[in-house]
Amino acid sequence: MFRRIQKLLSALLIATLIASAMVPAVAESVTARVSSSSAKIYQSASSSSRHVSLKKGTKVTVKSVSGSWAKVKISGKTGYMPVKYLSAASSSSSSSSSSSRYTAYISKSTYIYEKASSSSSRYSVSPNTKVYVVGKSGDYFKVQNSKGSATGYVKTGCVSRSKVSADTAKSAGSSSWKSKVVKLQWFKDGKNVLKKGSYGYIYDIDTGIELKIKRMGGHYHADVEPATITDTAKLLRVAGGHFSWKSHAVILKAGGKYVACGINTEPHGDQTIKSNGYNGQFCLHMVGSWTHASSKENDYHQSSIERAYRWAHK
Repeated sequence: MFRRIQKLLSALLIATLIASAMVPAVAESVTARVSSSSAKIYQSASSSSRHVSLKKGTKVTVKSVSGSWAKVKISGKTGYMPVKYLSAASSSSSSSSSSSRYTAYISKSTYIYEKASSSSSRYSVSPNTKVYVVGKSGDYFKVQNSKGSATGYVKTGCVSRSKVSADTAKSAGSSSWKSKVVKLQWFKDGKNVLKKGSYGYIYDIDTGIELKIKRMGGHYHADVEPATITDTAKLLRVAGGHFSWKSHAVILKAGGKYVACGINTEPHGDQTIKSNGYNGQFCLHMVGSWTHASSKENDYHQSSIERAYRWAHK
């Protein structure tokens, strides 16, 4: 059977994470087992592509997750499988002490990280968000979302085997960063929140997606870039699948501050991070900031700033 798999998969193309814009993706290789006798491995992420069957219990290496599909390796070749047919397998890594998969709930407002590190890309989650715990790495649980289609890491102290009470959830939410959101004048204190060459995060209020950014320049407003190709995929999802000049209401998290801002997503101008899959920069505006072309405020961005601020304090 493995010869058939090798022959079929030898012609497969390697898909990129940016094509799917699904977040978060698996940031490292993960060993899994085929959990169903109905499982198949496909030439592409489509059930209509060429495929062969796999035996239940077969080990595969998961390279990334995009939507309901996992990109996997077996016998040195790459293919695609529905995530629902995979389960965690025992790992030889000393950092993973648990391989069982069980249902759990987020117990307080926190983040799910791309890696088992608070310095990696992240997005916010609310109390009682359902997840599946599939492993453990140090002080982090490795979790899948409720659809089993995306994987990330959350601190062990933020996970419960049962839902938290309404009062507990309300208390956890009230202590989150939303109450700290401010509006800052760009030409006064705003321009120094995220200094040139520094990294921060933006949280899109409409999708709940959070991505890491780097400020690479800008005088009348901040010119920023996605920090990694995973963050570019997140930005594409914020944009609805197509980058554009449309303004989006976001919260900038940088320098210990939470600032209501407006952004567009259209890549333009210079690019300093060549590996992020984003050909240029995009604009981040605060109260009173100008566009570089007109030396005037942009009404759409100013409206987005107001909307982001009202969202945080409603």
